[in-house]
Amino acid sequence: MKNLILLLSILLLVACKTSTSEDGEAVSTTTVAATPTPTATTPIITPPTIAATSTATEDLPGATAVAPTSTAIPPTEVVETQPIRIQFEPGETTANLSGHLAAGESTEYLAQAAAGQHAHIEIVSLNNVANFSLVGLTDGQPYKRLENENRFWDGILRESQDYRIRVKSLEEADFTLILTIDPLGANVLQPVWPIVDATSGFLMGGSHNGQWLDAFEIMSSLQDGERAYSLYAGTIFEGQLTGSPPATSLDGPCGGTPAVSFPENSNTSGKIALVTRWEAAPRQPQSLPLDTQIYEEAVAELLQAEGISKPEVQLTSVGKIDLEDDGLDEVLITAARLSGLGIGLPSASAGDYSLVLLRKVFNGEASTVPLAISVFTEDVDLADPVQYNLLAMLDLNGNGNLEIVIEGLYFEGRFVTVYEITEQDVQAILTVGCRL
Repeated sequence: MKNLILLLSILLLVACKTSTSEDGEAVSTTTVAATPTPTATTPIITPPTIAATSTATEDLPGATAVAPTSTAIPPTEVVETQPIRIQFEPGETTANLSGHLAAGESTEYLAQAAAGQHAHIEIVSLNNVANFSLVGLTDGQPYKRLENENRFWDGILRESQDYRIRVKSLEEADFTLILTIDPLGANVLQPVWPIVDATSGFLMGGSHNGQWLDAFEIMSSLQDGERAYSLYAGTIFEGQLTGSPPATSLDGPCGGTPAVSFPENSNTSGKIALVTRWEAAPRQPQSLPLDTQIYEEAVAELLQAEGISKPEVQLTSVGKIDLEDDGLDEVLITAARLSGLGIGLPSASAGDYSLVLLRKVFNGEASTVPLAISVFTEDVDLADPVQYNLLAMLDLNGNGNLEIVIEGLYFEGRFVTVYEITEQDVQAILTVGCRL
C-alpha cells in the first residue's frame, strides 16, 4: 500500500512543474496536449462585429485619451435616388410631369433624343421657386444651368444621347415639368431672340430660326410687350432685367437707332442683354499668363507686319476657351499701347496700337487672326485712336458655338461688334454704335 501511494506521488510531480516568469516570480503551469489542426478545410469568413470597447491610450506615446465607447453606432445609410425615365405616350411629343419637393431637395429625369431634334422645356411652380438644369450625359454639355433664372429652355439638341433634367426647389413646393421633343424634320416656328448692348440700350439685332437679323429686321416682332433679358458680363450671368419694346428716338446725335429701355439705376455697364431659352455661356474661359512668350511673339509679328518695326508689346489679357465645342481651345489676346488717351483731345504716338487677336487652328495650322486692330506708325495729333476691349463670349443664337463681342471706345464715341467663328473663317455679323 505504501508503495502504491509513493508511486502516485511521483506521477503527480512529473505532471506539474514550477517555472519562473520574466520578473522572477514562480508561476505554476499546466501542460495540455495539442489538438491536431485539420489540413483540408474550407475557410469560414466571419463578418466583423462592431462591439463596445474601452480603448486605453496612456501607454501610447503622444496619444490622446479617448473616452470609452458605450454604444456601437452603425454607419448612416445613403439613399441614392435614380433618375426617372420619361416615356412619351404613343403618338405624343409632350410629357407633363408633376412632383413635390422639400426645401433644397432635387429630383432628376432622363429623356432620350436624337441629334437635330427641337426641344422645349418649362417648369411651373408657385412663386417660381422651382427651377431646372439640362445636361447631356454623353457630351457633358450644360445646355441650361440652375443659375439661369429662366424657367424655360428652347433649342436644338446637338447629340443623340440621354439628356438629364434636374429639378430643384428653394422652398417646399409642388411643380409641373413640361417637356416637348418635336420629331426630326418638324417645321418648328422659332421666336425672335434679341441681342442688346446693355450699356447703351441699343438693339444690335438677333436671330430667328438660326439666321442673323439686324435691329430693323426684328424690331417689329418685339412690339408685343416687355421681355425678361438675361445680363452677361464676359461669360458670367448677372441676373435678369425687364426690357421695353425697342423704340427709336429722333432726338440727339444717336437718334434713329432702335433702343431698349431698362429700369433706372440698373447696372448695365459693360454687359450684353439677351432673351434666350438656352445656356448662353456653356463654357468658361481660362486665363493664361500675360508673359507667355508665344503670344508676345504673335503680337510682335503682327505689329511688325503693320509697320511698327520695334513694337512695345503690352498684353492686357490672354485666355483660352473652346468656341466651337469641338475639343480644341482657341486663344483670345488683347494688347494695347495708347499714350495719348486721357489728356484732352486724344493724339497718337508712333508705335501706338490697340488690338484683339484670335489664335485658332485652321486646316491643321495655328493662325493669328486680328479681329480688331488700330495701329499708328507715326505721331498724329487729334488721331482719335480706338481702344478695343473683349466684351463677351456667348452663344447668341442657340447653336452651341460661342460668338465674340468686342467693344471699341474712342473720343466721345463707342461701338460694339459681334463676330461669328466658323471652321473656315471669322465674320463680323452685327454692329451698333454712336458718337456724340
